[in-house]
Amino acid sequence: MSLEEEKPWIRGVNIGGWLVLERFITPYFFALTDCDINGDFHYYPSQIDAPPPTHPSYNLMTPQSNCQPIQPYPVDEWTLTSAFTTKELAQKYMDIHWDYFVTRQDIVTLKKNGVTHVRVPVGHWIMGDIRDDEPWVDGGWEYFARLSGWCREEGIEVWGDLHTAPGSQNGFDNSGHLLDKPTCDGWDQTNDTDKILSDNVIRTLKAVDDFTAAIARDNLTDVVTGFGVLNEPFADCDPTVVRKFDDLAFSIVKKNMGNDTAVYIGDLFNATKWNNGWWTDKGHENTFLDSHYYHVFDENPRHLSPRQHIALVCEHNHRDTVACCYENDTHTPSIGISRIIGEWSASFDTLVCDKLDVVMDGIAATGKAPEFDRVISPDRQDFLENFVKAQMVTFEAANVGVSRGWFYWTFKMEGGAFAEWDFIRGINEGWIPKIPSTNVSSTSLYGTFYDIMFQTMDEVSIVHEFPDATSLDPNNWQGIPITDDVVITHGESVARVERFEKTEREYTSSTSSSMVIASVALVIGVLLAKFLMMKRGQKKGYTKLVDSISV
Repeated sequence: MSLEEEKPWIRGVNIGGWLVLERFITPYFFALTDCDINGDFHYYPSQIDAPPPTHPSYNLMTPQSNCQPIQPYPVDEWTLTSAFTTKELAQKYMDIHWDYFVTRQDIVTLKKNGVTHVRVPVGHWIMGDIRDDEPWVDGGWEYFARLSGWCREEGIEVWGDLHTAPGSQNGFDNSGHLLDKPTCDGWDQTNDTDKILSDNVIRTLKAVDDFTAAIARDNLTDVVTGFGVLNEPFADCDPTVVRKFDDLAFSIVKKNMGNDTAVYIGDLFNATKWNNGWWTDKGHENTFLDSHYYHVFDENPRHLSPRQHIALVCEHNHRDTVACCYENDTHTPSIGISRIIGEWSASFDTLVCDKLDVVMDGIAATGKAPEFDRVISPDRQDFLENFVKAQMVTFEAANVGVSRGWFYWTFKMEGGAFAEWDFIRGINEGWIPKIPSTNVSSTSLYGTFYDIMFQTMDEVSIVHEFPDATSLDPNNWQGIPITDDVVITHGESVARVERFEKTEREYTSSTSSSMVIASVALVIGVLLAKFLMMKRGQKKGYTKLVDSISV
């Protein structure tokens, strides 16, 4: 029986920016004014989470509204809820967003286009664990339960995801509280030398317990079939603490939701850290090591040509996907934990945080988000389609058998500045293909990632790198080294190998001894040329990696 017959593919999307807010997904919601914070809510034209005009709190933002921007605008959910004059007003503002951002039609659209699962990020405060000095507001659970009901009706499975933690597990805005730098210190560190786990880690375990118990209490375990115990704990987290937390959280999820529940954990931004027998036993079947792959958060890849971006998926992202998880040194796929790619997108040349500054400044100055009506050119759409297909093929790792699938980030966006993150727009415009049936691999439909790479027009005019990389640090923590010769040569190194193999077959098919001798001479000559080329490449700072990879 094949892998495809044994384990249907998981192909999902994230419901991002909903129960945990991110301002690049809903910039208008973060563009607060002095009217908003005093309870006189105003909504921008085409705001994605605005209530209908008949809603008692609805006011359309116009030049005559006389509402002044709150500067600086909030940057995360902490500063957003802190901005209101009372917690009751913050609660009311959030309730409207939770009520109207996700629609029943969104779920219908996702199902119609082949989505099997949705991953739903939630805050650790969703069940009401909010302290006096914290600005979070109650709520979110009833909307999660409503979404789960819609997904049950449409036949989509829901995977909850604890996206935040007290103290912030990574310092990112998506942890609910943006810190000065990415770090895990606020979550995993304790001043008590007698304790392995900090108070914030223990509090996070309570959040896992409360939320999964509520799923069981409200009879949602038939549709909520998976749970992520903590999103993106940062690379500097203490591995001992993370492993202890994961073990305890695993037991909590299974206790509350049942032994068939899928459990997934973050990879600390390095999948190889987990390829050491962790959870490979039968008792940890249906668990997943979760990785997130993006080309936009590092200055090195954003300038690459279209074919080079595909090549980076083929080489760098492929190697990371298959770096874990195995039974032993023979690379037999684990009977326990396997791989899932919980976040990826079609965005490739625009750094979100810097572009977001432009978007928010534009709203403050003109009342409209820049590039709101942006159109993606046909040539760029053609590349996006290949970029998406290459990632689908790569993240399934069908030829290796260690991955069960992926979740696209995210299901929809407000406006056009970040359109490449918008799954529903991609489906409507055709640069995201309809998802294959669950027992059909993407490779069988689209070919290997090398096939897709060679089908990609290498038209650099479609690349619009933002911002200028020379103004930024090329050695940030998320740096992707551009060292592979497949990337550097725009795939030409693979083409040379294919041409050589084809020539070798043609020569050896002849029964003429002279042809055989000529073939041998050609082989020796090409290998010598490749050796010399590799030596030159090493002097330039890169080494050849492709020959050891089977596709």
